[in-house]
Amino acid sequence: MKNKKIYKKIGALALATGLAFSFGSVSYAAAPDVDFVDVSHHNANSGLPYPFYTNIKGAGVKGVVVKVSQGNYYVDPAASVNIANAKAAGLQVNAYHYMVAKTTAAAKLEAKWFAKKLALVGFKASYGYTVVDVEDKTLESLSAAQLTKVVNAFVKEMKAQGYSKVDLYTGSHFYNTELQPGNLTIKNPWLARYSASNMEPQWYNGQKGAWQWSDSYKFIGMESYGYIDVNKDFAGKYTPASTSASTVKSVSLVNYLKSKGKPWSYTAREKLAAQYGIVNYTGTAAQNIALLTKLQSGVKPGKTTIDNSKLTTSSKVPVKTYTVKRGDTLSGVAKKYGTTIARLKSLNGIKNVNLIYVGQRLKISGSTTTVTSNRKKYVTVKKGDTVSELAAKYGSTITKIKSWNKLNSKYVIYPGQKLRVK
Repeated sequence: MKNKKIYKKIGALALATGLAFSFGSVSYAAAPDVDFVDVSHHNANSGLPYPFYTNIKGAGVKGVVVKVSQGNYYVDPAASVNIANAKAAGLQVNAYHYMVAKTTAAAKLEAKWFAKKLALVGFKASYGYTVVDVEDKTLESLSAAQLTKVVNAFVKEMKAQGYSKVDLYTGSHFYNTELQPGNLTIKNPWLARYSASNMEPQWYNGQKGAWQWSDSYKFIGMESYGYIDVNKDFAGKYTPASTSASTVKSVSLVNYLKSKGKPWSYTAREKLAAQYGIVNYTGTAAQNIALLTKLQSGVKPGKTTIDNSKLTTSSKVPVKTYTVKRGDTLSGVAKKYGTTIARLKSLNGIKNVNLIYVGQRLKISGSTTTVTSNRKKYVTVKKGDTVSELAAKYGSTITKIKSWNKLNSKYVIYPGQKLRVK
């Protein structure tokens, strides 16, 4: 079902830390409330900046749930930055883990991994809820009774790790078909249900928790942040009665380090960022403000690192792929695997979401597609090939293929012809 896109008007005003926005008084009677948002590197690979969080707080948003980890092999690269900047803005900060475990033993290992990475990225149990995200398609191979035991094992281990506030996130349909709601130790869970008519999810025995009602909410004037997942909080887990923002002092990270007599070179900052779980440091404003906030607040570096866990050391998400069949659309594939068009577009480097071809292998999960080599690529044209399909397949463009191969204005190619496609 097509997601409902809601837009709010905002106007610009300057803050010491950057450009911020204030929201207009436009109201939408049919739309549910936006009590909290959930974010990950899909919104911004290096994390969302401090002004983003102050803006949404000014609009009435009270909380955020930040993705921290997945399986027992992955740490979200934006987690540390998102947690620091959201906390500094005065939002209630919560964290989630994407579970892929299929046994109780594996669930315990994943919970331990989650706990280690929470420490790494600077999340404290006093901040808010830790959430287990249960929606992976592979989990459907288990019976509802088996999967319920796996989820309960994860929850139990998280509490043993010192996190008393644990919640469950999943889709409404998944919750009612792939799990046994009455046997879950989590009550009032957080459920997703996207509907043009804004119909609420079906909770077991009336146990309302939180409702993710859109994954395509956009703020006018902040389009660069893309679509935001938005949620209504019935149980009050993610939205405290009151929050206060910490003061981010108007000083650059470099000047702060200089004033403390600490190394301030790019290499020194990169090393310092890694100690606080800020991975892939490139010196963005979001990363620098997050690191500055941590230092000014006296936060200590995490005692664990990305790679020192005894569970596993890889920080890359295993790649899951799907081969396009006749009649497939990107939106259909996204719906089938419980993801979004935007995420598939990002993962596969797709420029035109309306152009996929039979036989194309799409990443469903894994690392975002990036250009890693300038090595030329040649192929031999087969019957039925077109320039547009070859361009899409090899991440190139029609114009480049035409230029490289000196094609005519009609882009004529023929079987057996050797073409440069990359």
